[in-house]
Amino acid sequence: MIKKIKKRELVVKQLEEPASEESIGDMIPKKKRVRLSRLGQRPSSSMPHDGSPSKAPNTLIHALPPGLADEPPKEILEEFKEWFPKGLLKKTHTGKRPPRYSKSHDTLDKPHDLGCMQVEKKSWYYELATSAVWLWDEHIDVAFYYLRNKIRQFPELNQRKVTTVDTIFTAKVRSLWTVYQSAPDKFDWACCDYIFRIMLGVHVQSGASWFDVNTVLMPIHFEGLKHWALVKLDLTNWTIEVYDSLEHEGPHNSKVREGMEGLSKFIPLAAEKNSLFEFKRRDPPGNYPIPVTIMKDIPKQANGGDCGMFTIKYAECLIEGRDVRYWVIDARMQLFREWMACYLWAHAKRKLEQSYKSDEDDETDY
Repeated sequence: MIKKIKKRELVVKQLEEPASEESIGDMIPKKKRVRLSRLGQRPSSSMPHDGSPSKAPNTLIHALPPGLADEPPKEILEEFKEWFPKGLLKKTHTGKRPPRYSKSHDTLDKPHDLGCMQVEKKSWYYELATSAVWLWDEHIDVAFYYLRNKIRQFPELNQRKVTTVDTIFTAKVRSLWTVYQSAPDKFDWACCDYIFRIMLGVHVQSGASWFDVNTVLMPIHFEGLKHWALVKLDLTNWTIEVYDSLEHEGPHNSKVREGMEGLSKFIPLAAEKNSLFEFKRRDPPGNYPIPVTIMKDIPKQANGGDCGMFTIKYAECLIEGRDVRYWVIDARMQLFREWMACYLWAHAKRKLEQSYKSDEDDETDY
């Protein structure tokens, strides 16, 4: 079990003058660069790790700090920036997912253990750290996995009784809804075992039972739009909010609502089957869909590739009880991407170099 840390008040830090250090965006060839203003932020004094190699073996370390605006320690960030550009190609190959580094640099000496996946390519960090580059499902899954861990590691963050799921869950629900529609009377509910186990807090690493939380945050990918967004499922009022960084009236919102049909209609059916409604003392809506609201007046992305990081940061803001309108703005995306890549790289590196007990070493039924 993970030891509980001493409860402390999270201090909402104020924006300060822009930092002068070179960002990851400055290391990328100019044709690929997207220059954004930076968020100047001092390292948090409450951050539980400092990246020092002198830590004793079996010390518990965390991948992400308690605050979304907590900057990595200066020495760790500098080390990451030194490692990041080595072997970087000036021109990348064409293709769906081209390598970003020379062969000798792209394959990591040892896979990086990030809990729910093993990272073998340096290009994975490039994709995460670079503004305007699309994030893949494994980036989203790793981020949401560590957000679940963050909730468990910092109890003050769990006062809102929230958990997250992975990208497989939303894809599976929509797939099952398609099957269900074709023949409701003949639908085999045994094929929903995966969905039921997620709701019970198993089958997803570090998951929490929906019987114990009030909110579930879900990443969703709209295939037709090639776009990530965040779904907030309120289990108290049985409502759904969609946080979409490309939200606008017209065809886009119509496709989002169409893509949400499976979640809004199949989740209540599954919840009724496993007695979640009864436990929550709510009347089951049956075939009636959960009402969906596409959130207005939230920050939007300025390019075609940052929807994944917006999705992650929307979720992190809601977990921490922050206002997304203030914290999740486009001007910070390059910095947020750089910091997350740095944190995960440093976390994996420490696990390789030292005998650390990491968050994902906790026994989890999945």
